[in-house]
Amino acid sequence: MLTIWKKAGLLTGSCCLLLSWGRTQFVYDYLKAGDDYYEKADYASAAGYYEKYLYSKGGTGAGYEPYTPQPAVVAHNRKPGNQQKAQWMLAESYRQLRYTEKAENAYRSVHQLYGSAYPLAALRWAQQLRAMGNYSKADSMFALFLKNYTVKDEYAAMAERELASLHFAQEALQKGGAKELHITRQSGLLNSGGAFYAPSWLDANTLLLTSTRLADSAGGMHQNRLYTMQVNGAEAEQLQPWMAAPGSATEQGPATVSADGNSIYFTAWSRQDKAGTAIYNSRKVNGQWSSPVPLLGQVNVQGYSARQPFITPDGRFLYFSSNRLGGEGGFDIWYVSIDDTGRIGTPLNAGKQVNTAYDEQAPYYNQSEGELVFSSNGHIGMGGMDLYSSKGVPGSFEAPVNMGYPVNSVKDDVYFTIRSREQKGWTEAWIASDRAAACCLELFTVSRQWPSPPVAATVVTEDKPRKPDTIHVPAPELPVNGILSNVYYVYGKADLAPGSHASLDSLVQMLKVNTLMIIEISGHTDNIGSDEYNLQLSLSRAQSCIDYIIKKGINPVQLVARGYGAQKPVAPNKNADGSDNPEGRKLNRRTEFTILRR
Repeated sequence: MLTIWKKAGLLTGSCCLLLSWGRTQFVYDYLKAGDDYYEKADYASAAGYYEKYLYSKGGTGAGYEPYTPQPAVVAHNRKPGNQQKAQWMLAESYRQLRYTEKAENAYRSVHQLYGSAYPLAALRWAQQLRAMGNYSKADSMFALFLKNYTVKDEYAAMAERELASLHFAQEALQKGGAKELHITRQSGLLNSGGAFYAPSWLDANTLLLTSTRLADSAGGMHQNRLYTMQVNGAEAEQLQPWMAAPGSATEQGPATVSADGNSIYFTAWSRQDKAGTAIYNSRKVNGQWSSPVPLLGQVNVQGYSARQPFITPDGRFLYFSSNRLGGEGGFDIWYVSIDDTGRIGTPLNAGKQVNTAYDEQAPYYNQSEGELVFSSNGHIGMGGMDLYSSKGVPGSFEAPVNMGYPVNSVKDDVYFTIRSREQKGWTEAWIASDRAAACCLELFTVSRQWPSPPVAATVVTEDKPRKPDTIHVPAPELPVNGILSNVYYVYGKADLAPGSHASLDSLVQMLKVNTLMIIEISGHTDNIGSDEYNLQLSLSRAQSCIDYIIKKGINPVQLVARGYGAQKPVAPNKNADGSDNPEGRKLNRRTEFTILRR
């Protein structure tokens, strides 16, 4: 009898061991699934499985929703190493999703429980506190991280930059921001059911955007796809998928459309491999888009990512972001020339003024105003990714300026685009930001109000009755452009030719009378020669004019030299039949001045 009970006890014990092993294996599968989804950049699914691993009791997880707070029931049958890893990866998943409040809670837990194993948890926790507007606590945590983290590496530099940005943000918020700018979150069909970002315009009323949404075609995972939407005023019609992702790629991302509407460049990638993102091109033929193909030339490099393309309105340059070799570190802004036949030139880095050791992304070039707009987390700003603008032309960009509050926030602000094709004096721009969301990017409009036209003011004197006097109060004038007539140069050089000084002498007199005035002298060429050559020649010629004016006693701070090459023609370089147009090219070879400040 005793033997039977012993056998029964042994059998019962074996069953318990088998059940325990099965439950442990089931839970371990949650951790592995989370790792797999994280590797594929499906952070929403990854977060779901990490939460299941940490908080489930071995159940099936039926009815689980990754965005619903889970009960704080800590499972005790996990290996300590796996418990720490799962908690850290859950925090990382929330950060990638821009799910600030959950990320703050998760990083705080990692810091308090496993701070010695994960010293970066203090840095990430401080970043979430900053994004939530808890500046005092964020300041303390950044300082604590720098005190305890003795390695002088990119994370220490990141914390120092975050502290400087924290102070910048507090000052900007205290000032209240530019009064002529107004930010509005899009509602209705936009910003519903997923992330919305990277807006651009197919035409005046057709918005092209990227949205991350649950998709049956992606096996129930979140998928990035391009969509179009008709936008008329405040009304937006239903999202329409643009076209399927090309080849083996499963994801589509930020796109740009040529000014004539017949060519599109967009980002595509696959979760099935680690090849990174690439830029694809499709052309409209007989009203239909052709099958997308990877962009020819040297833009896409094996083993590196190229993404977020932007083509200039004249079709001569393509800007993009890449982590390819030869940059300043992280993702940099690059550009490449495109000739009349569509041939892609050699990619060139936008330079150290624009790029940092961190990430610069989502370039947009306002050709009419000669201004590059991009997002960065490497320059001092309000925190996270901020929008910056840099005056200049390819090969010559000035130090970028933070676009300030309210365009930027303490969260991530990226993807700037102007709605109108007339970019000079724009009144409406679109950006993506997660400032108002629990997670994910959303679309916002930036409205800019220009000074009102002249108004009539009535002044009544009180010493004796008389007819009211009406005076006109002029509104502030915008900068005035002018072509400098009879300014010539030695052929192929920047030297001023004889007889070119009369117009420059007129500028000298104007600047002497107006000592606070600042003007831009800009050089322009025709289309003969390469883009790089024309840009350098036009800049050198503008500088020759400035050198002459300075010799006449003008303060150098009143003068700015810019070279635009062939980017701003005032006449066609070619006739309608494709033949050369010498008269048009003659008009394009010119020198202009622009009053930047009166």
